Amino acid sequence: MKGYIRLALFVLAGLLAPAWAFAQASISGTVKDTSGAVLPGVTVEAASPVLIEKVRSVVTDSNGRFQIIDLRPGAYTVTFTLAGFNTTRRDGVTLAGTGTSSVDAELRVGALEETITVTGEAPVVNVQSTTTQRVLSLDTANAIPTGRNFDSLANLVPGVTISGATGSRNVGNILGANSGDGVTFHGTQSADSRITVNGISVMTLQAGGGLGRAKPEMGSAQEVTFDQSSVSAEMATGGMRINIIPRDGGNTFKGTAFATFANSSMTASNYTDRLKAAGLAAPQTLKRNWEVNPGIGGPFKKDKVWFWLSMRKTIVQNYAPIFANANAYDITKWTYVPDTSKQGENRGRYHTINLRTTVQATPRNKFAFTYKYEGYCSCPEGVSATVSPEAADDGRNPRLRQEHAEWTSPVTSKLLLEVVAMHLYERWGGMHLQPRGSLDDPRLLAIQSQMISVVEQSTGMTYRNRFANNNTRVPNYSYRGAVSYVTGSHSAKFGIGDTFGYLDPRAYTSSDLPVQYRLNNGVPNLITLQNTPRVTKSDQKHDIGIFAQDRWTLGRATINGAVRYDNIITEAPEQVMGPTPLSPNRAPIVFPKTPMLNWKDITYRSGMAFDLFGTGKTAVKVSFNKYLRGQTLNLLGAAANPSNALVNQVTRSWADANRDYVPNCDLTLPEANGECGAMSDRNFGTPALLATFDPELMRGMGKRLANYEFSAGVQHELLPRVSVDVGFFRRIWANFSTIDNLSVSASDFDTFSITAPTNAGLPDGGGYQVTGLLNLKPEAFGRAGRNYNTLASNYGKQQEHWTGV
Repeated sequence: MKGYIRLALFVLAGLLAPAWAFAQASISGTVKDTSGAVLPGVTVEAASPVLIEKVRSVVTDSNGRFQIIDLRPGAYTVTFTLAGFNTTRRDGVTLAGTGTSSVDAELRVGALEETITVTGEAPVVNVQSTTTQRVLSLDTANAIPTGRNFDSLANLVPGVTISGATGSRNVGNILGANSGDGVTFHGTQSADSRITVNGISVMTLQAGGGLGRAKPEMGSAQEVTFDQSSVSAEMATGGMRINIIPRDGGNTFKGTAFATFANSSMTASNYTDRLKAAGLAAPQTLKRNWEVNPGIGGPFKKDKVWFWLSMRKTIVQNYAPIFANANAYDITKWTYVPDTSKQGENRGRYHTINLRTTVQATPRNKFAFTYKYEGYCSCPEGVSATVSPEAADDGRNPRLRQEHAEWTSPVTSKLLLEVVAMHLYERWGGMHLQPRGSLDDPRLLAIQSQMISVVEQSTGMTYRNRFANNNTRVPNYSYRGAVSYVTGSHSAKFGIGDTFGYLDPRAYTSSDLPVQYRLNNGVPNLITLQNTPRVTKSDQKHDIGIFAQDRWTLGRATINGAVRYDNIITEAPEQVMGPTPLSPNRAPIVFPKTPMLNWKDITYRSGMAFDLFGTGKTAVKVSFNKYLRGQTLNLLGAAANPSNALVNQVTRSWADANRDYVPNCDLTLPEANGECGAMSDRNFGTPALLATFDPELMRGMGKRLANYEFSAGVQHELLPRVSVDVGFFRRIWANFSTIDNLSVSASDFDTFSITAPTNAGLPDGGGYQVTGLLNLKPEAFGRAGRNYNTLASNYGKQQEHWTGV
């Protein structure tokens, strides 16, 4: 019920406020007569088969200028009409991305209709926006030899760096549909990037990089835009905006199909005798992969209801640099023995269904609805030279669902309303060897609860079972709205948006006893204990943003300005932790409801684009903007969750005198007993307050990590469809946090100095004393850290700059 109340309040707020529509292109220009005088009152119509309403129209203002916003990508015909003048039509005006195409017209006195045909291409220089944007069409995505995931496509943009677990280009989609890594550029962080569909974020509340498990698929996309520098105030962060513009169907039935296939015979090998002698058991290479991605669309009812349906199926199998464990099915065997007849594999299967319906309910009310279901299993993933297949992770997504609704209403030729709402439900985790397990082998399923995970100390090999697993739910709700007021020379936009939901991660182990053994050449010497099962839940009450932005065109200059207010509120709900297998006598621990983050921030956007020669082919651009770092539920706010004070993992030495691989001791007792040494932390399974948080860090105005971006550059069209773009960029970060270990003080350190080596590359050739170095005193070593999280500015000045051309 609260969600419906919030949505109602949001719609009301949107109706009371004036924006360019989310993530859509526009046409602007000036209309004059043959003497060069501007013509006000000219009716300008943009017509295209990609518009379900067929035509959008405006009237030129007193300066003879016009703007038509909220236009989907495609080819348009622009018609200019004024009583007493001839009607002029411009055909083949092609729009792409969210840029503005300039279409000027000259009307002559008379009644004769004149048709002027222009080249059907989008301009390569945007003389009205300071945003750096790249547009990738579906045809291009189908043609390039790379995976069709957002990170693979973003990597085609100059200046972008892929960071994260794989950091890979995913050539030929060898990593499959779930290769998602972070996207950074110009000194941003991966948490700053946002993936949107028609302008609304589809990011998870969990991932620090914000990437999540939902993967937009190209079969449902008309095109993809990549916004880099000087991004708008519609979102708080300044990272890359990857916007998927969905397909809407049309008045005729059309379809697309994409398919790809590769196998091991199409790959080369770099597995040399030297690598084999160094101990690499087998090469890591492709086994096979394939993908099919068909789509079909058309009218349920012409000019009233359109649909587009797409599906995607991907299978990936890659050989891992390890052989299967011949002892994987024998609970009495405690060593890894390679089965050289069977090489380990990493496998993935991914499928999605996406249905979008567009409805022109009335001439001024358009609705669109999207339902998307996704599922995948990377089963197994993480098999490597040191992880045996039976101990690898099963990255499962048993439930990924997205419902998306949009309402657009051009109330007048100058006033546009838009509301977007989305529900995204994600359930995923490393759910090791669930039914329909990773190796599809019932023998492993039958014994997994009895198989203790083992790490061989001499090689670093993990085998027999996976130790740590999770089952995570991350539902979230988002809504956004805006009102745009547009004249020929002026565009004003006011909007509001909010996202709320929760993070519910459940940790468990595959074996009945939550322990892992460490062996050294087969001899036990250490046990690791986990406090599982457990749940650590965090709530995001609000991540609300209110913004206003304005754009004026004055002659050849277009000035952009915006201001944005953000407030993010997170808390930990009341949680109860009961007994666990290794803490069977623990009384239930109640963690009370606890506020975490309550940050308030004001940021801004400012910039100017100048048409240097008035030809639309050379633009000088400058901008200065402030952004916030992307914040999700597993970053700083989640660290303050009181349930994180539990000591959840400890180790204890083990002398297995009789080599029965059974720790003959009471594992629940913290002190040494039997074959087992004392626990490394006697607070195992109970709260140990090792971290505290400065209220000045967690709450208030202007405390969130932020960055300032300055950019300046020139873009010039050299030839049709060819331009050169040179820019200078500088990013400065502010509001750093730091951790002060209160268990030690300055008196716990000794100072010492060293003599720098003699080297011509050092100042004065080296040989000087380096003083002021600190060394922790032996009696202070090993004290439990009482970590105090606070602002770095309380201790001095911390800086981080990025500068580039």
